[in-house]
Amino acid sequence: MKIVFFLIAFSVISLIAAYPFVRGLQAFSYSRWLSVIYATIYIFAFLAFMLKMFIGETTNSSISLFLSRVGFTWFIAVIYFSLFALSFDLLRLINHFTGFFPSFIKDNYQLVKLLLAVFVGLAVSSLLIYGNWKFNHPVVRELSIKIDKPLPPDGVNIVLASDIHLSTIINRDKLTQYVALINRQNPDLVLITGDISDRNIKPLIDGKLSELLGSITSTYGTYAVTGNHEYYGGDKEALYSYYRSSGIHLLIDSVVVVNVGDGILNIIGRDDKTNHHRKSLGMLIEGVDKKWPVILMDHQPYNLQEAELAGVDLQVSGHTHQGQFWPGSFFVKKMYELSYGYKVRGKTHFIVSSGLGLWGPEFRIGTSSEIVLIHLFSKS
Repeated sequence: MKIVFFLIAFSVISLIAAYPFVRGLQAFSYSRWLSVIYATIYIFAFLAFMLKMFIGETTNSSISLFLSRVGFTWFIAVIYFSLFALSFDLLRLINHFTGFFPSFIKDNYQLVKLLLAVFVGLAVSSLLIYGNWKFNHPVVRELSIKIDKPLPPDGVNIVLASDIHLSTIINRDKLTQYVALINRQNPDLVLITGDISDRNIKPLIDGKLSELLGSITSTYGTYAVTGNHEYYGGDKEALYSYYRSSGIHLLIDSVVVVNVGDGILNIIGRDDKTNHHRKSLGMLIEGVDKKWPVILMDHQPYNLQEAELAGVDLQVSGHTHQGQFWPGSFFVKKMYELSYGYKVRGKTHFIVSSGLGLWGPEFRIGTSSEIVLIHLFSKS
């Protein structure tokens, strides 16, 4: 079955990659050697991407990291090369009917193609450098929220950390950076809304990441829910046991009552939407004392009205990565009522984070890697 999936994916991605590949060859057609070098690099990176997608994290970590960086960089570059090529081809089509190109372009067409190829190469390279810098420099986004429920006089400071995607890319060095960033906020509570691991437990074990996860410090503990990627790694129960061994309280369709000062917080953790048999929110909130604040952790921000109708005070989610890179952010915004940021419906507050880590390419273009520092207060 895996072979069949690979062959289908190989065919589809080959078709998508063919367009910018051919347009690039045409740009370098004046020089045989440039064409050969271009084709060799392009095909090698394409094969690295496909191999990475096929073997995942199951091979040697150094090989997996190499394949990731070469293959996923190619993947992003192809998207932007395609957008540039489509734009230029649209101009060519308009020129075909209007003849608006100046004589310099018409008389030096081959030179113009080469100059455009150089320009596009520099532009895409600059985007990738910028995007990699954004990924490697996560930010802290702060929000102050007031609810109609009792809380300590100074409120509760919550760090929301979503979509870490631990892997050969998001490795021990990255997790050390993330844990330090979380701990610098001196949180009362840490909430991790799914996709702690990217797919496979192997990089977590090899990197001894449990001890790092266990070094996250807060007054009332670290709570987490599952994401869709927890379902992609095979033995999810082994993954869940690994999380728990680090001191994380994993909530899978369950509710926990946390003593906060002289009161309590109700934290509901839903299993990911990938599980079509997960409990309904109505079942989970039944028996919860709504006199006290109710926080819902749900990885995917679907059906926001459910939380509003159930009387949830605050829902925190991730999953979307805010599209991770443009134009992904454009499409994600069309898919969700709230794809990123903060929204209020009735008395329910919603926060969707773009996440700390990411899937695949190490680039954030038009988005940021982040944690969210939530200052939760009582209106009274």
